[in-house]
Amino acid sequence: MTAKMRRTGVQNRREGRQRGQSLVEFAISSIVLLLLMMGLLDLSRAFYYAVSLQGAAREGARHGAWYNTTARYNNYLDDNDVMVAVNQSLQGAGLTGTLVTGAGCLAPTDGNPYTNKPYPASAFPSTPQAVNVYICYTPPNGGAAVGTMASHPTDNSWRLGDVNVSLLMNFQLITPFIQNMFGNGINLAYNEHFTIQGKP
Repeated sequence: MTAKMRRTGVQNRREGRQRGQSLVEFAISSIVLLLLMMGLLDLSRAFYYAVSLQGAAREGARHGAWYNTTARYNNYLDDNDVMVAVNQSLQGAGLTGTLVTGAGCLAPTDGNPYTNKPYPASAFPSTPQAVNVYICYTPPNGGAAVGTMASHPTDNSWRLGDVNVSLLMNFQLITPFIQNMFGNGINLAYNEHFTIQGKP
C-alpha cells in the first residue's frame, strides 16, 4: 500500500499560473475569432444580396425583352413592367428597387458605350440597403438609347434592340471593425443586357 503524497505550495502556484495563462490565451484568441466570425457574417450577407441583385437584373431584362407572338409586339417593354419583374425578384431578399429616371441612360465612368460598370458614386443610393434601378433601351441599328419608356411599343420596331437593367445598392455593414476598414457601406452594382425579341 502506497501512501498519498501531499501537494506542496510550489506545485499549487504552478497550476494556478498555468490556469491564468490559459485564460489570457483564450481571451486573446477569442477576440480574433470573434472578428473573423463577424467579418464572415458581413461577407456572407454581401454575397446573398449580390446574388439577389444579379438575379433581379436578369429577370427585369428578360421580362422586358419578351416577345408576344400572338399580338406581334413586346408588351412588357416599358418601365412599369420591367420594375414589377425586378421588385418581385428582390422581394425574397427584403429589398425594393426605385426607378431613377430623367437623366437618360446611366453613364459609366470609363466611357464604355454599353452602359456597363463601373458607375459613378453619385449613381448609388445614399440610403443604406436601398436599390436604385436604371433601365436603358437601345433601338436596333445603333439608334440613340433612351433611359425611360412610359409605354410599350405597339409594333415590332424594337426587334433586335437591347434592354439593359442596372441595379445599384449601398450595402450596409454591421460589424464596427469592418466599418472602420471599408466605411459605412459597400457599393454593389449589377447589370444585365438582353436582346429584344421579335419576328421579321
